[in-house]
Amino acid sequence: MNYLQMLSFLGIGGAHPGGLPLTKTIFELEQIPLDATILDAGCGTGQTTNYLHQLGYKVTGLDHNFRMISIARSKNTDPKNQILYLHESLVKTSIADHSYDLILCESVLSFTQLKNSLPEMKRIMTKNGKMIAIEIIKAAHLTKDEETELLDFYGFSSILSKEEWENQFKEYNLDVYKTLGPTDIVVNDDDEPSTEFDLSDDLPDTTFTLLDKHEQLTNKYQTKLSYCVFFLK
Repeated sequence: MNYLQMLSFLGIGGAHPGGLPLTKTIFELEQIPLDATILDAGCGTGQTTNYLHQLGYKVTGLDHNFRMISIARSKNTDPKNQILYLHESLVKTSIADHSYDLILCESVLSFTQLKNSLPEMKRIMTKNGKMIAIEIIKAAHLTKDEETELLDFYGFSSILSKEEWENQFKEYNLDVYKTLGPTDIVVNDDDEPSTEFDLSDDLPDTTFTLLDKHEQLTNKYQTKLSYCVFFLK
């Protein structure tokens, strides 16, 4: 079992840096119009999708993990106002061209091949659409062994610095018009948990061993890894 499978068995929502409180803060700062169509790309168990739906947005959730999507769909409590959830890969969707005004990627792109996912995101954005991506960044030099340890455990396609992310976005015709880091954002968490859990009934024995390893790596690399919120158009 790998890290992403662990998240699936634990039914974790809001696993991205900052969790749901960061997402709420971003939307409060950006004042996204309520008539904007939003794709929560890599929605997991639908924590963010459901929050945006409750605010009144027309939002669609998309994730390649069937168990995550199943949990998200189970949270649809109003039969007259259902959220559309798509069980699809981020790198190749059934979504028509120029469908969404805003695409939200919360710690998702790092797990994809950017040469495939970024053109797909660009394709389904409206002509004046935007994308907000919250991604892990390399904040200090990593040795080859350190990078290998992180890539092997988390399954990232790569670990990029802020500048390398910006270059990748530019290569695929996505213009970075603003970035925010941890020191730029005051997150109001309201003492609420940033992460949801929906545990599987058949948790593998290795689940909590992997969770413990994740905590160890978080502490080990706390000065070498950070995150950045990229605003793109």
